[in-house]
Amino acid sequence: MKTITILISFLLAVAAASAAETTVAGPKGGRMLIAHPVRAEFFVTTERRVELSFFDEAGKTVSPGTTAVTVTAETTGGRVAVPLVSQDATLVSVEPLPPGDPYRVVVQVRSAPGARPSNFRIELNLHECGECQRAEYACTCASH
Repeated sequence: MKTITILISFLLAVAAASAAETTVAGPKGGRMLIAHPVRAEFFVTTERRVELSFFDEAGKTVSPGTTAVTVTAETTGGRVAVPLVSQDATLVSVEPLPPGDPYRVVVQVRSAPGARPSNFRIELNLHECGECQRAEYACTCASH
């Protein structure tokens, strides 16, 4: 009986945690990646280029500074590194994302050299959501 009670408590905790996980919209309409101290917006342009903009706690744009970011597209054909270059206060991909979707994009962010990385897994689906009018990867609807 004790085992069943513990199992039910665990399942309820997992369900509550997954229900609390929501996608936060960024100013450009992308997806916010938040893991203290990192606050960045992952945005895919119409040319399929990745843009990563960084923000402070007040929501103002800041320079990435010493933040190191790697982006990997996990397509059906394999993993593809997506190199980024600094452009003003934004990191922008050199090349467009590989064609086709949906597929997973992994963004790894290190707030400083030697810092523990924060990993973000984004199911890249560029189709527009009928409810919130955002791309599915950045959809903020509670039903998703």
